Amino acid sequence: MNKRILLVDDDYDVLSAYKRNLRRDFEITTANNGIEGIERMRDAEPFAVVVSDFNMPKMNGIEFLKLARKAVPDTVRVMLTGFADLETATVAVNQGNVFRFLTKPVNAEAFISSLNDCCAQYQLITSEKELLDKTLKGSIKILIDILSFTNPSIFNLSSRYRTMSKKIGEALGIRKLWEVEIAALLSQIGIITIPPEILEKKSRGETFSPEEESIYRTQSENSRNLLKNIPRLEEVANAIQYQDKNYNEFFVENKVVNEEEFPIISRILKAAIDFENSIQKGLNQPDSLRFMKVSSHKYDPQILDALERVITGVRIERVMKQIRLKDLRISMIIAEDIKDDKGNILLRKGYEITDVLLLRLMNASKVRSIIEPIFIFE
Repeated sequence: MNKRILLVDDDYDVLSAYKRNLRRDFEITTANNGIEGIERMRDAEPFAVVVSDFNMPKMNGIEFLKLARKAVPDTVRVMLTGFADLETATVAVNQGNVFRFLTKPVNAEAFISSLNDCCAQYQLITSEKELLDKTLKGSIKILIDILSFTNPSIFNLSSRYRTMSKKIGEALGIRKLWEVEIAALLSQIGIITIPPEILEKKSRGETFSPEEESIYRTQSENSRNLLKNIPRLEEVANAIQYQDKNYNEFFVENKVVNEEEFPIISRILKAAIDFENSIQKGLNQPDSLRFMKVSSHKYDPQILDALERVITGVRIERVMKQIRLKDLRISMIIAEDIKDDKGNILLRKGYEITDVLLLRLMNASKVRSIIEPIFIFE
């Protein structure tokens, strides 16, 4: 259990007393003011608990705990003060999201008991968060692996959407990049609701009838409906719903685009998907970008600028390498189709090896001869 405690008080004698009384039970760090406390929180390993005095110069305890909540939201916050009026307690709880409000003087036994409760609360918060993250990411990974077998070409293309979307997100400084990546990976999930004959016409580049076009265009809405009830994917689902929309459909001159109506992830997906689809049709990167600029009304200007920075930056050329099937590993990119000795394609070039694909290839090698060497990109 994490028992790292940060104590913030402008009284040196008080901090010294805390350290003497608590050092046997906890790992103690101190700070003499709120600014120093924030620096300690940013520079060190996560603290389980931060305890702050209320009456401090320049920045009082409530102001400090508000900043602490933004900097490290999982750390449990405690207010310890001699000013025990109800108004102070109410503001501390509402603005600093304080878990405990203790009044001076507090005896060592009661203080240690409260800090142990806070450490247990911190463990509960972080354990549930870790469990949810692993469950969510694991479930999405399995979902994508399974769907990749229903329509390999579509879901393999989704991995390209993810790569480009992530690069655009990084160029824009998007904080929740995981949402951008997952939105790109799951952007085509609604394809499973589209009749196969329509998908076949799409893959052959044939023109849709008005009815077929209408059906195909439902895939983004269908994607949203499939994902909207998954916890923590509500924003992802909403972004996918608008991935096909042009920027000028939402933008009105002299008016800022409403993030809820047209999320930035939607705008990133629009640019990344159109760009990668142009590449799939045979255009090179500069020509694809020029083609998009001709229709610049379709794209958020800042995202189009970010895309240009991404593709005109220095790129590392991929080196092809030959390996044995037994040396194939997760995350490797297939450079040439993997075939058996009868010419059947088992895995097309461009795929990134996942644990499911690797297992499938290894099982296939037990019942048929797979042509070696395998060509991958380093």
